[in-house]
Amino acid sequence: MAIIRRPTIIVVGAGIAGLTAGIRAEQNGFHAIVLESQPVVGGLCTGWYRKGRYLDGCIHWLTGSKKDTELFKMWQNVHAFKDENDIIDLDTFGTYEYDGVQVPFYADVDKAEKTWLEIAPEDKKEIKKFFKMVRDFMSVETPCNRPMNNLGLKTYLKVGISVLKVWPSYLLTMKIDTDKYALKFKNPAIRNAIKLCQPGPGNLFSMLYSYSTITSENGGIPKGGSKLFAENMKEYFLELGGTLKLSTEVKEIILEKKKAVGVITNKGEEIRGDYVVTTISPELVVNNLLDSKYQLNSFMKRFKKNNPVPTCCLLYYEVEDLPELDTQFTFQTKEFICGTQKFNHIGLRNYRYDPETYVKGNKTIVCVLIDQYDDDYFYWDNLYYSNKEGYYNVKEKLLKDVQDRIVDRFKELKGKITPLDISTPHTFKRYTNSSRGGFMSFLFTSKNSMYHAEKIRGVKNLYLAGQWVSSPGGVPFALMTGQHIIQKICRKESIKCISLNNFKIVKN
Repeated sequence: MAIIRRPTIIVVGAGIAGLTAGIRAEQNGFHAIVLESQPVVGGLCTGWYRKGRYLDGCIHWLTGSKKDTELFKMWQNVHAFKDENDIIDLDTFGTYEYDGVQVPFYADVDKAEKTWLEIAPEDKKEIKKFFKMVRDFMSVETPCNRPMNNLGLKTYLKVGISVLKVWPSYLLTMKIDTDKYALKFKNPAIRNAIKLCQPGPGNLFSMLYSYSTITSENGGIPKGGSKLFAENMKEYFLELGGTLKLSTEVKEIILEKKKAVGVITNKGEEIRGDYVVTTISPELVVNNLLDSKYQLNSFMKRFKKNNPVPTCCLLYYEVEDLPELDTQFTFQTKEFICGTQKFNHIGLRNYRYDPETYVKGNKTIVCVLIDQYDDDYFYWDNLYYSNKEGYYNVKEKLLKDVQDRIVDRFKELKGKITPLDISTPHTFKRYTNSSRGGFMSFLFTSKNSMYHAEKIRGVKNLYLAGQWVSSPGGVPFALMTGQHIIQKICRKESIKCISLNNFKIVKN
């Protein structure tokens, strides 16, 4: 009996997009070879251990955690979690304190609106408008199972009608940055909360979309954290028969007659395949893997000041007898410096919501995320390579400065906080090779679009996936692009892409 050869898809990168592409390839009858430069999977969806404690480096909320949504089915399909019992729903999107006034973003949108009106009756008109937009965003589920340009007429019309009903909210929020929108409010505590809920130059659309996932119970957090989330996907990929090579960096994409036919690794190994899917930064694909012989101008143009790449510093502490706090509690402080910026506030993330993972006795893990951007990345990167000792000294000073300010706000915590670790934009770059240390893609601002190129002109059978091709990025966009690319390859091979409901595929 003749043996039918399965087409091989080589996937560069074992983050969420790469693992999704690998899983969906195997489910659809291809053989997937996933290559990862690091010794672990997950890419930016990661966590690590310090002093015996797990520190999470990624998921603060997960869009697609609500049962029966398309994204939920997609997450289940790749076995990131089993069911809704693996998800922790949050009561709020955060609380922001200003001059003693606390402004909560409750998951209960009616409760949130009532609280805001009590805080700022002078802003009644704008508050009503704000929460109407939140409800508008809650009413629309954007299809994500298939690319937008392949939805089909029936689905397209259905989505179009639902969006048309709330189009004024969509249009306004896409065209205004959050910090400018905050100026519409008279109350300083409300202004502060809106600005800090979506810091930097990101548009209002991104903030409202994120908040609406919490208010619609579609933005929970997977138990066990980001590392387990990615490991679950890895185990399923291997169970399906996929090939995973860790600590294997791709150095070159092999082209024959302008067609991608394989890759060469850092070990000198030549791996051949029918398609190559890259999930790393397209900047690295163009400059490194293709030796700048082909260009992706639409992507490269986005590395401008009006297309900032968000990165951050993450500071971790173990805290004894942590007071009852919201999951995210942001408060004003005396000024301190991080990277090239000055800050006068600290956002304290309390991980008590998952006690089995983050709590030991009376000690809880907390994290402070400090937003950084392009100039900050270059500051940390240059400091590391020009003065490594100075780099570590600055990190230690930042850990202490933030700890001191936490104690200034919570006097009862004096002597009860133990620093565990700190990562910088340079850390993100060093361990994940993410362009400019970005933990997400380009910010979705009023000046740029959400979608970028998935192909490089002039190169056949090479596809781009990952969060970089869909702003503002994050694990849901990584999941979607990983799936969409396999759908495109299925169409090219005249293969009907299997249903998401077929969680288990048995091969002969």
